[in-house]
Amino acid sequence: MNKKILIAVIALLVLGGGGAGAFFFLQGGEDEAVAEGAEAEPVEEPLADPIYLALSPAFLVNFDHNGTIRYLQIELQVMARDQDIIDKVESNLPAVRNNVIMLLSAQNYDAVSTVEGKDNLRLEVLGAVNEALQFTDENAVEDVFFTNFVVQ
Repeated sequence: MNKKILIAVIALLVLGGGGAGAFFFLQGGEDEAVAEGAEAEPVEEPLADPIYLALSPAFLVNFDHNGTIRYLQIELQVMARDQDIIDKVESNLPAVRNNVIMLLSAQNYDAVSTVEGKDNLRLEVLGAVNEALQFTDENAVEDVFFTNFVVQ
């Protein structure tokens, strides 16, 4: 009977030791994985909500297409994530409108009639807006959107 008790005690110690070892091993592994992940990927701050500003009135320009006068009317909105940038757009609206009008009047009918052409124009307008505001870094107008686009 003593032999059976001794075997039972040894079995309990082995199982208990194995369970405790597995527990500590698994807990230590998670901490290391979290620590390694924290070092590898810095925590990014969430982006601020976008702020939109409509550039009114609509932009209306004409251009020549094979001897025919064509018209381009575009309504734009700019988007930034900082109210100071939106305020700067509003306070420099004449320069912004000038740059956009000069860019739009240099377009041709074939380029603005395709989706790819409109997307390229949108990127050029974004550059023209930021150029008027003399923004050269990431603290600039983030995007522009055509809210109305008519070619006639």
